[in-house]
Amino acid sequence: MNKTIPDPYIRKAVYNAFNGTIVDGTPILVYDTRYTTTKANNESYVVMSVQSNSVLYNKCSNFWESDILLEVCNLVMGVSNPGSRLLADNVLEALRLALQNNLDLDYATSGLTVDNQLMSFQNDLVTNLTNGTLYRKFLRLELRIK
Repeated sequence: MNKTIPDPYIRKAVYNAFNGTIVDGTPILVYDTRYTTTKANNESYVVMSVQSNSVLYNKCSNFWESDILLEVCNLVMGVSNPGSRLLADNVLEALRLALQNNLDLDYATSGLTVDNQLMSFQNDLVTNLTNGTLYRKFLRLELRIK
């Protein structure tokens, strides 16, 4: 297949669509693969974690079947049972709304356009840390790209 691998264009499009969005008075930042903090505050952010691609062969044209897993993270500092998943729920909803229209994959540079997209939402996770709780919600964005 002679089409550019879409990974960097998908990440850029997700970043441009959502980074800095204000949710419940908090700006939510988007990170590529990893985020670490040195702050002692509560924080919410989105990590673009796992991406995969496969080629969908068609007699008229070939497509990329791509997906990216987006992790909504809400770190609540404190011991015992601090916070709730509500902010993570609200960030996930804002992310869903921001991504519900087809993403712009910078056609001028990549030559790629989104033909179809689907979203799915996996189970959420709660991780108890020694000094807080990490609430994680997941959005898998599946794209057919021509």
